[in-house]
Amino acid sequence: MIVNNNYIRESERVTMETEPISSTDLMERAAATLTDQLLKDVRIGDVEQVLVFCGPGNNGGDGLVIARLLAYSHRPVTVVTACFSGVTTPDFDINLQRIRQMQQNFPNLQCVSFEEYKENPTRATFVVAVDALFGIGLSRPLSGDYAEVVDFINAQQHYVVAVDVPSGLFIDRHTPKEAPRIRAHRTYSFQWQKWAFLLPENAEFVGTVGILDIGLRRVDDSFGRCGEYLTKEDMARLLIPPKKYAHKGSNGHGLLVAGSRLMPGAAILSATAALRSGIGKVTVHTTANVATALPIALPEAILDIDINDECVSCCHWDEIPGLTAVAIGPGIGQTTLSAALLRDLLSDVHAPIIFDADALNLLAKNKTLLAYLPDNSILTPHFKEFERLAGASDNDFDRVERASNFAKKHNVIVILKGANSVIAMPDGKRFVNPTGNPGMATAGSGDVLTGVLLALLAKGYAPQLAALLGNYLHGLAGDCALETESPESLIASDIAKNLGKAIKRMRE
Repeated sequence: MIVNNNYIRESERVTMETEPISSTDLMERAAATLTDQLLKDVRIGDVEQVLVFCGPGNNGGDGLVIARLLAYSHRPVTVVTACFSGVTTPDFDINLQRIRQMQQNFPNLQCVSFEEYKENPTRATFVVAVDALFGIGLSRPLSGDYAEVVDFINAQQHYVVAVDVPSGLFIDRHTPKEAPRIRAHRTYSFQWQKWAFLLPENAEFVGTVGILDIGLRRVDDSFGRCGEYLTKEDMARLLIPPKKYAHKGSNGHGLLVAGSRLMPGAAILSATAALRSGIGKVTVHTTANVATALPIALPEAILDIDINDECVSCCHWDEIPGLTAVAIGPGIGQTTLSAALLRDLLSDVHAPIIFDADALNLLAKNKTLLAYLPDNSILTPHFKEFERLAGASDNDFDRVERASNFAKKHNVIVILKGANSVIAMPDGKRFVNPTGNPGMATAGSGDVLTGVLLALLAKGYAPQLAALLGNYLHGLAGDCALETESPESLIASDIAKNLGKAIKRMRE
């Protein structure tokens, strides 16, 4: 799950009260867990120097414990304290005293102030700098001496590891662009994901994120549970196992309105993905030129040919027997004829519909149509398409909030596509999908997602579950494709080809 600062503080309080465990011992446990993981992930044995920058609070206390544990492991460690106000927390003081006592027997452990260190910084070539200046409780941008420390660390050519959160970064809200913050190569955060780690605007600051289980207790959601992070285990439980006596009729019949003279491939990609995701039958309503190519590329698809050669203009969906789901948008263009077809669809079909690509752009051009969206329909915009629908966003936090408000207002599901796609539900819940990779930033990737969603909706999955499972499966297929492709060489058809492997992997 994804939580905010209030939730974490309450969880720490409940954990200390119920175990029971002191704050100092909880700090020891957290730091030990982080140190163990750091020793596994980074070849500390090759490091010439470990610098641990410690602020005056409990994040600095974590850093002091980490420094002590690394010194016990015979690593060369220098603690750099940044305590300019002279006010420190009790747990910081306890652990600083332990460092002082330990120095007598461990010549590999040094402790200096930032003022001393900046006058004579290390000349070592391979340095790991541990950022333990400030944690999740920061309420305003860093300034003054602390901003200087951040700028100093960022200016060095060190491998930077952040403790819980890169110092200067807000976890619950947008951090102003001009605010000083650590640029970490790796962030180790405790217990749960934070929104700040999942949004593009912070990618250059958080680096690779590892979530460490330190045994914090769950508390009431009202304290600040603000999202769910999809897991393989949860998604695997959603998969309906194939039934022995299933037939193509029982596996659903989807209508895909896609393609045009200029964009024939969108229909082929979407239809392929639907069939690879287990749909019983898929009827593709498209233009004549696409209809010529489709049987060659995908003989399993059923054709419904539009009377117009250039774009889709009308579709007699009421004459297609046994339809259980509809998707519209990939490659249809934005002509007045396609817009008229979309209006007719909204007038005649009252079950959930999947809207993608040009269907979204047509809705954005005529926002009065938004009032006619069937409840629990699934909209799959990328950032620009969503901006056309809901207006420009000031930052990524604002964009997520807008997606959530849009979903609630129109009683639909919004899949905000991208790395860590956000799925906003009509009831206000938000989910983040972790699967996928940069190679999927390629033309046609969204068309494949539409096909996956169509298959799941047609097979009888509730729209909310189809949105979650479809997103996860789509990203996992892209990850499977990287076993034979590189991020640069991956194309959309590779994602569709790997859907079967992704489903098998989920069932393992």
